[in-house]
Amino acid sequence: MKRGSGIAACEDAFERLIAGEPVVAAHVGIDDSKITAGVVSVEAGFDRGYLKKGRVSHRPLIARIEARREEHAQSEDSLRNRLRRADAKAQVSRSEVTDIQRVLDKVLIQNLVLVERIKELEDELKQYQPKHFEGH
Repeated sequence: MKRGSGIAACEDAFERLIAGEPVVAAHVGIDDSKITAGVVSVEAGFDRGYLKKGRVSHRPLIARIEARREEHAQSEDSLRNRLRRADAKAQVSRSEVTDIQRVLDKVLIQNLVLVERIKELEDELKQYQPKHFEGH
């Protein structure tokens, strides 16, 4: 094996993993947060410990792997924060709907009471109105 071909194989493996096209069955559908130097090593056909931080030639690839995981973690945190904010807004909206429904119910009851009172007053008024105007 020529010098650097192991790193090249690992770089190819890393690219396959992030593209979602692994050749190792266990890596199919792997989440970006699970892609580690060990996973990349196995995907490249080596044992889990092939890539090492102590090897200068491995550091750039290991840095890319770690950066990808960090980017994914930040993306997930951002998504979680957006979901939390959206959930909080939804909760406020649900609370507002509940409050509005209470007000609406109160106004409807008041209107029904007023309609009933108007009917009572109309009935009372009818008692005082002359039924027929005689003589004029």
